[in-house]
Amino acid sequence: MRMHRNIPVILVFLLSGALLFAGCSTIPHVPTSAPSQGDPIVGAWISHQSDSTVFYRFWGNGTFSAWSDTGDIHPKYSFQYYGQWEPGGLYTFTTEGAHIGYGEVTALAIRRTLTIVYDPLRDTFSIKEQPGQVFSRISSDPDSPVR
Repeated sequence: MRMHRNIPVILVFLLSGALLFAGCSTIPHVPTSAPSQGDPIVGAWISHQSDSTVFYRFWGNGTFSAWSDTGDIHPKYSFQYYGQWEPGGLYTFTTEGAHIGYGEVTALAIRRTLTIVYDPLRDTFSIKEQPGQVFSRISSDPDSPVR
């Protein structure tokens, strides 16, 4: 008879332990600003560097455009980069297109391929070939104003 009194206490103890354990587990956070459907890279992005600001726009049809602005920094240099993008694996994308640079010192016109690595936890991306530069989302709408 005494055993029956301990069953509710044991059940409460087991349930409390289960709830405590479940509360300590981690569930990955998915940013709400990322597109709910389609590729997470679609949208407008910005990166501020000490000598320039770089913008990217990725559209859902697999095209993109990018450009930079150096402001009043001298020597002045800016670029335009546009073309096609495609998924390259889990959270990676490949861009390929014309890269045209303009500057007081140099001019550049090449075909370029870059690897974009998206970070879903921070809702940012970086370019594998340009370490240290991180892009933040301005909008999930690639046609939204960027300035």
